Amino acid sequence: MGLAIKLIHTNKLFVVAVACLSLAAVAVTLWWNRHLALIIDMVSAGTRLPVDVITIALVIMLVMGVINFIKNYLAGYACEGMSHSLRMGYARHIADQPFIEIEKLNAGEQMSRLQNEINGVSGYLNNNLFQLFDDIVRFIVTLVWLMSVNAYLTVASNLLGVVIIVYVAWSSKVIGAAAERGLAFKERMNRQAGVLIEMFPVIRLYDAFGFVSDGYKTAVGEWRSAITRMERVKAWLMSLSAILSCAPLAVLLFAGGHMAINGALSVGTLYIFINLSGNVSGVMMNMPGYITSFWQFAANVKRVAPFVKL
Repeated sequence: MGLAIKLIHTNKLFVVAVACLSLAAVAVTLWWNRHLALIIDMVSAGTRLPVDVITIALVIMLVMGVINFIKNYLAGYACEGMSHSLRMGYARHIADQPFIEIEKLNAGEQMSRLQNEINGVSGYLNNNLFQLFDDIVRFIVTLVWLMSVNAYLTVASNLLGVVIIVYVAWSSKVIGAAAERGLAFKERMNRQAGVLIEMFPVIRLYDAFGFVSDGYKTAVGEWRSAITRMERVKAWLMSLSAILSCAPLAVLLFAGGHMAINGALSVGTLYIFINLSGNVSGVMMNMPGYITSFWQFAANVKRVAPFVKL
């Protein structure tokens, strides 16, 4: 993962700025939920909403929108900067090779590396890196804050999260192994394609495509079977994860509703727990998908790292 760390380091100012804005966005979200809980409690009690309460709500929404806009803009800029550094590092590695070594390069392998490994790393950086960071920050900050609001209800509603974590730890190994098999078969298919590209003039001259295409068709079939198997495993594991993630919400509604009926908990506070439950259980539910993407990213980084010069 040294290459990924170097790519982040090349855009460290933007990455740090996005990280700080992510923390600020979570803080504003918690502020909004606390203020909305106050509004719900006032409405439940039949109290007329003062102008300052409505004004604060509008200000919070405005601040939330501005922070998210700036965060998304800087995140996109940072991701594109890292992708640019990756592509230029690959071009620099090739340009620094002696002319004799450049002549020996396999066009099929270079094309495969550009279209698959480098494209896969860039895609992960643009689509998953900061999203995963946001979810982790929301998970930690929200859990700590809910503990400060009502520790009993927080523990009761997330106790089953331990079961989900154990399940995720097991599923990560299964998904990771399936992803590795898919990448291995994909590399074999690309190698076969490179051979066909290099031998195309000879194949065309002797009309030998039917003779040499069997290996490529076999490689494509094996890759398709591996990808189908990986997606099927991922679907099953994520479906079970979705079922497990409903358990904390069910416990939250039962325990929180009982406390609200007995007057131990206000309706507004119960709303906070229900509204923010996705920040905790939702991350657990999506974890198999995140793990699959990360394993593919790590495998692509490992394959492309020797060919990138930063």
